[in-house]
Amino acid sequence: MNKIFAFMMGLALTFCASLPAQAADYVLSLNLAIAPVHNRWTMALKPWADEITRRSEGRIVIEPYFAQALSKQAEVVESVVTGVADMGEATFTVGGLGRYPFHEQILNLVKPSLCTVDSADLVKSLHAAFPTEAMKDVAGTKLLFVEGHTMGMLIGTRDKPIRKLEDLKGMKIGVSGGGIRVERVKALGATVVGISIPDMYMSLEKGVIDGAVVDCEVLVSRKLGDIIKNLTLLNMGGSVFYCVMNKDVYDSMPADLQKIVDEVSGEYASKLFNDFWNNMQYNSLEKWQKEQGGKLFMLSQADYAEADRLVEPTYAQWIEFTRGKGLPAEAMLAKFRELENRDMKPWAESRAVSSVTR
Repeated sequence: MNKIFAFMMGLALTFCASLPAQAADYVLSLNLAIAPVHNRWTMALKPWADEITRRSEGRIVIEPYFAQALSKQAEVVESVVTGVADMGEATFTVGGLGRYPFHEQILNLVKPSLCTVDSADLVKSLHAAFPTEAMKDVAGTKLLFVEGHTMGMLIGTRDKPIRKLEDLKGMKIGVSGGGIRVERVKALGATVVGISIPDMYMSLEKGVIDGAVVDCEVLVSRKLGDIIKNLTLLNMGGSVFYCVMNKDVYDSMPADLQKIVDEVSGEYASKLFNDFWNNMQYNSLEKWQKEQGGKLFMLSQADYAEADRLVEPTYAQWIEFTRGKGLPAEAMLAKFRELENRDMKPWAESRAVSSVTR
């Protein structure tokens, strides 16, 4: 009898051990356009989601749906508004110009002579200055956080390096997306070829383009660094990403769980994502140089001053377009320039300068 009792107790304990310590009160679907192997998921979004689960002691579990399984990337906000997804994360630079007018081109206002140090801090400060206008892009949702490119989108070339600004003249440079990023590259003297990131490798390989506007991460993750051997520190802009939550789901949560979501999506997320973007960009830059033979170049102070001057007319184009969307474009640009002094640095003072080819 004792052996039978012990055996039954062992089965019971094994069964109990296999059960979760506490069933989740909220299992929240997260709509993602990226794949489960994507660096942004494994190194940033997953740690953010796991931290919410940890702090809530398992009462909140975030369940990812990858590769546009719930909606197209351009419809992530709508999927959260309608309840198709409880949460969603994507970039504002999808769906065509004018879909997200406050955010879609905002990082393209940066001067070419500056390195982007903390894009999220800059965007959040713009939110504080223009709260009503900023929230129109995510209307009907609760905005959890924003994130974005650090360093910036740079100009990379196959063969001829850009050591001086005049080296760009006549070169065919691939640029993804539209808007003033295209106009900025044109203003510097290059011939622009509109092309998507997935098509850049073949276009570079076949010589359709001489170079492309890229960030350091895609040199490694998309293997563009196998062909792009030269990179020049000219900031052509960047993209802002968002994470939103369904308002009704958030409002249904008790105050203690709302507080956890807010805290983890606040300062914790700010540091997590800024560290992610910086580590990803600079580690990719180092890997590209060491393993793919890449060389990084920086222009003279005079060339940077000239680059800043040449792109100046593109800001008037942005103002006209953005004003047409009902936004206070002049005031937004003025605020952006003020924030540049805090969240951006001249290339000569940036972390990137240590990697420049001498």
